[in-house]
Amino acid sequence: MRRLASILLVLAVAATTLGAGGIGFGFFEDLSLLVPSIALMVVPWAIWVPVRRRATAEGRAPFQAALNTIEPETANWYDGSGMALDRTHGKLLVGSRGDVAVHAVGDLTDVEFVPESAAPLFSIGREGSGHPGSGLFLTLGGRQWHVSGIDSEEAGLWMEALRQVAPAAHFRQAA
Repeated sequence: MRRLASILLVLAVAATTLGAGGIGFGFFEDLSLLVPSIALMVVPWAIWVPVRRRATAEGRAPFQAALNTIEPETANWYDGSGMALDRTHGKLLVGSRGDVAVHAVGDLTDVEFVPESAAPLFSIGREGSGHPGSGLFLTLGGRQWHVSGIDSEEAGLWMEALRQVAPAAHFRQAA
């Protein structure tokens, strides 16, 4: 679903560019192009918005259900993925694409934040919100989790909180 939303976004941007050009040309050269050009600018976005909403909500219900199994000090749902930290019991809940797991914070070995500005548009093996490859990547018990849609400020807060509870983990941030 996220890949479809990304493809639709690229198409919507391209259609908007073509539509804007069509409006300019239609206004000065051929008025019959105005309505199709406006439609070219509006219709792709009308398709993209509900697909995007569905993609970002995907997996939220299992995450919310798993929140009831811990006592989180802090929790947040981002762009189709989420995290919750229960310091009292030393647990970290992560969820992405409908898959959720509660890990002991001691299972955390690596944390990496890749901001959107550092993520290539079509990176291999990582898919995120606006830019595939951006987000917070956590390695817990040998499995890598991707928390997408998180901004730099909030990622910094999460990394600081995780440093406090898992000081042995390796932390890095892409420039």
